[in-house]
Amino acid sequence: MARARRRPMAHPATRYLAGITLGLSVIACRPRARSTAFHVVGAAASASEWSGARPSAVRAAAATPSGAGVGDGKPWVLHIGDSFVEAFLEQNIAPRFKAAGARYVVQSETATYTTTWASSRELDAWLDLRPSLVLITLGANEVSLPAPEMRSRAVERLVQRISAATPSCVWITPLTWNGDTGILQVIYDHCGPCLFFDSDAVVGDLSASERQADRIHPSPRGGARWASAFWDWLSDHRDPGGPPWSLTRFERRL
Repeated sequence: MARARRRPMAHPATRYLAGITLGLSVIACRPRARSTAFHVVGAAASASEWSGARPSAVRAAAATPSGAGVGDGKPWVLHIGDSFVEAFLEQNIAPRFKAAGARYVVQSETATYTTTWASSRELDAWLDLRPSLVLITLGANEVSLPAPEMRSRAVERLVQRISAATPSCVWITPLTWNGDTGILQVIYDHCGPCLFFDSDAVVGDLSASERQADRIHPSPRGGARWASAFWDWLSDHRDPGGPPWSLTRFERRL
């Protein structure tokens, strides 16, 4: 197993060691005005008003592995992002992807931003290998930006690069610790055609014991709950009739 290169953190957060492991993942966001890829079934005034829950019966059917290959022909998932990927999120979803028969590759770097990944040459190399699904966990280092709308172009550029290489992607927002100045809404507004997983809305507030000593990153307990909620959501969105790890976009959109 290879290990992704890390960089020192710029904000108060702890560096976590995590290798590239076996498994798989997916992403979701609001479509841009010209997009027709989303089926609108309702309205949401903001990112935090939508959780995308589906009945457990649907979840059980969608969670069934759909023809995962073996060897070099196996579908695989790429998970990119910042230190929140390593905060017991990847550690808890990797075994689930492995059990589902998919390779799960992590490329995370601490203290990185949407702008970092929008121009990353390393990302190009991974996308050239055509992952079945790409997960994005970014935004934690931008929750205090005074003008978060300035990041809209970077969000669009990043998802355009990813969606050109894979039909399935999901943006997993960080579990915020003191709110944000609007970056989550910017991501929600501009990350289509990727899907959008609103961690705060689905998981809810983390307790003190679910945060690490920095009171920012999820602890093992918090990360486990986060990963479980995301996996349930991802299973809900699986399309059993499509290619491996294709997703059904049934979420509410403006």
